[in-house]
Amino acid sequence: MTFDGETISLHPSIGNWTLKCRSHYVIDRGKVVEAGPWSDEQVESERSRDRAAKARFYGQSPTVEPSAQPAPPKATPGFWRRLWSPISGRF
Repeated sequence: MTFDGETISLHPSIGNWTLKCRSHYVIDRGKVVEAGPWSDEQVESERSRDRAAKARFYGQSPTVEPSAQPAPPKATPGFWRRLWSPISGRF
């Protein structure tokens, strides 16, 4: 995440692969920019890369984590949904 004194940018992208919407986006100078969809293979490859990077950082051997289960639906929208709704025009 970077802050230029006025806006934030967040790279690399964020993917919500366990949610039904499977949203994928970056934040560039305070604006949410939708990124293209990923295949299941791309998602699993990135999860493996993340596990290996975390293991290297913490000096551990990588472990295989079970596939994440979708989170139960929430009664109120989360922070990113509330942020995205006015931008996308979907309420």
